[in-house]
Amino acid sequence: MQGAYGIFTPPFRPDSGVFPQTPQWQESNCALARLLAIHRRTLERAIVVAVEIRRGIDELTPLMAALCGRTCRFCPEPCCINHTVWIDFRDLLFLHLLDEPIPPCQAASGPGMACPFLSHYGCRLPPRIRPWMCIRYICPTQRALLKKTERNRVAALLGKIKRIENKRIRMETEVIRRIKRRRRTWPSSSPASSG
Repeated sequence: MQGAYGIFTPPFRPDSGVFPQTPQWQESNCALARLLAIHRRTLERAIVVAVEIRRGIDELTPLMAALCGRTCRFCPEPCCINHTVWIDFRDLLFLHLLDEPIPPCQAASGPGMACPFLSHYGCRLPPRIRPWMCIRYICPTQRALLKKTERNRVAALLGKIKRIENKRIRMETEVIRRIKRRRRTWPSSSPASSG
């Protein structure tokens, strides 16, 4: 099973650091990759939505990077340490559908524990493969700064985030719907169906 993980996911090479790979993380991603591969032909709509999400993240990234550049290095309570962070199911669906690199471990951390991808220079993960919760997060300091200096851009930024969130829900819904539909059409293996 461990060898299969490398077959389904492109290699991830962070700038530096060693990341513990848990068997549960590898097995979960391997199972998800196999499930999506089985249903790949029926997931075209979900893939289209995932491409739209990627485009939205690519548009959002420079805006958020500029905002972080103005606030994060001075922050006395970094969100990467003081908040619970994790890679959720929609994050994994997005990455698997688009064959993006899968992070080598879960980003799961609790309050007071640094995210494993945090470095002295910020996040080691490329923006596209970061947890959505990290991509979209605007801290109170950043909100205050935006309202004070760029009031009209706040609504536009929050609108972009909301549109991506809605697309993430659509992507997940489409994947589940297609897999459920296909499972219903598989022949039954119960003795009652043979005849």
